[in-house]
Amino acid sequence: MHAFKKNLGFNLGLIVLAGAFVAGVVMAYLAYSGGVETAESLSKSVKSESDLLAGHSFGPGEAPVSLNDDNVKAAQADVTELTAHRDRLRAAIVGNPELAILGKATSTGTELSAQLRESVDSWRKLAADQGAKLSPNEPTTFGFHRYYQNPGTGPKRDFQKVDQQRQIIDFLVRQLIESRPTGSPLLIESVDREPVETYILIPEGRPGAGTYGPDAEAAAASADEFRPARSLARPGLVDSLSFRVRFVGHTPTLRTFVNKIRNSGRPVAVTTIDVGTATPEYEKLLGAPAVIIPAASASAAPAAGASFNFFDQAPAPAPAAAAAPAEPRVPVVQRKLSTFVVQVDYLSLPEEKPAAGTEGEPKK
Repeated sequence: MHAFKKNLGFNLGLIVLAGAFVAGVVMAYLAYSGGVETAESLSKSVKSESDLLAGHSFGPGEAPVSLNDDNVKAAQADVTELTAHRDRLRAAIVGNPELAILGKATSTGTELSAQLRESVDSWRKLAADQGAKLSPNEPTTFGFHRYYQNPGTGPKRDFQKVDQQRQIIDFLVRQLIESRPTGSPLLIESVDREPVETYILIPEGRPGAGTYGPDAEAAAASADEFRPARSLARPGLVDSLSFRVRFVGHTPTLRTFVNKIRNSGRPVAVTTIDVGTATPEYEKLLGAPAVIIPAASASAAPAAGASFNFFDQAPAPAPAAAAAPAEPRVPVVQRKLSTFVVQVDYLSLPEEKPAAGTEGEPKK
């Protein structure tokens, strides 16, 4: 230690030189390593570019497809065509945008509850004014039994969706009443809806994660609510609101109703139709006895004594004296009341969300 202190300057110089030497060795190694990584990265880039320029064969014996100007233009044309096809599919699903039924986004629970009661009352009055009857056991509440029978209560979530359902039911009720031929009996048994406000997003780790399903803590479904067993909804592609219209009447009413909503220009689709026989209670309520549909008159048949030629499509004329008297009309079919259950889906498209990482969109 004495010798070190005696030659302190010389020893410190040696230490500094040794440190500089070690630092130089480290820097040289890092520079060499960085050069190797850069060379490897450059080699991979050159190889990828060469592969793209050389092309890729998608099958044995097929000519390779390379990244040249013609193929780039063809790919761009394909993208344009696919985009146009997607837009056509969207237009086919949603129909005329001007006829779309949208819920009121600014509704509150109290305001919506009042609107629901007002709408149910107006539909009942409309049915009475047009000669249509409602279910005798419990007056129809058109899908909003849980709110109409409990004044002051309203949906706790999805106000806009429920208001949209209210407007769609208004459309369906008016189309059904207008479909009744003059003098034909019609009883609106119920209009059921899908209780969307009781659905919640299913968390990860459970069956159906990422989709909406019933909330276990929500109140039980009312008599005029249902969960469709069949739906045109496709998660992420097509959304739908399902409704079930139950009524009693004759087949012309059903046929006109289906055609009216199908030709309305709105994005609605009939998914199921169930037909049954009306109960004696409904027949008595509507006072509609069976209507006899007579068979074709016998006078339309060929005259007695007319002869047919094997090679002719029409019978040979018979003597005028051989004409037979017309036979009486015989009833063959009785038109009776039927019960109809029609499920209707209102279609819409999910809102398109911008891709994560784009400008102005925070990364998740």
